[in-house]
Amino acid sequence: MKKRRIKVSKNSLIFLIVFIIVLIAYFGSSLSKVRNINVKGVNDLGAQQVIDATKVDDNSILLNVLLHHKSISQTAEKKLPSIQSLSFKTRNLRDLTISVKEHPTLGLIAKNGGYYRIIKNGQVINQKMNAPIGNYPIYSNFSGKRLNKMSNIYSKLPNNVQTNISEIYNAPTKLNPYRIKIDMNDGNKVVADMRTVKSKLKYYPGMAAQMKQKGVIDLEIGAYSYPFNDKK
Repeated sequence: MKKRRIKVSKNSLIFLIVFIIVLIAYFGSSLSKVRNINVKGVNDLGAQQVIDATKVDDNSILLNVLLHHKSISQTAEKKLPSIQSLSFKTRNLRDLTISVKEHPTLGLIAKNGGYYRIIKNGQVINQKMNAPIGNYPIYSNFSGKRLNKMSNIYSKLPNNVQTNISEIYNAPTKLNPYRIKIDMNDGNKVVADMRTVKSKLKYYPGMAAQMKQKGVIDLEIGAYSYPFNDKK
């Protein structure tokens, strides 16, 4: 009985030594490293931007990436605040797929000779673009809480209204500090009040369809329209 125990212990030791040798050989070879990286789900971000933010490359150990995916995701999100979440999957034991979920872009703001993306809560992404991207509205003369409020209002508008908005201007007056103006892609202009614009803009498509020529739709008080050549 005693001899049998010694035999089992020797076999276990041999197995352990072989396992360690195989493990060392694996981690020392190219088989343990990431071969290809595929990025899915990017919209306004570039695939290479995401890869650079994760700091994963062809020298990264695939198992290490999978084990530390949470900290890698947190690093990438700090580098690129427009990333909402990342997930990692492996394929063929060599290839890595990074799935990206972005915070939606709520518009652009022009400053410092360039354009900057706006995401949730009016946060401006500190990444300068020389020209506008996508079909997003441009916010003019907005800042701070006012930009936050207006971008959140935009996020709740119907999609057919969102895609028709070209530029939103903060245009307060002494009589109405909440006054805004909106340039539409169809050629019309809108005058509105930030406090009521979300509920009133739903009437825009119907009102625009009834206009015989391009003009102004005034939603500041009530809701009516008039052509540009009318001096109201």
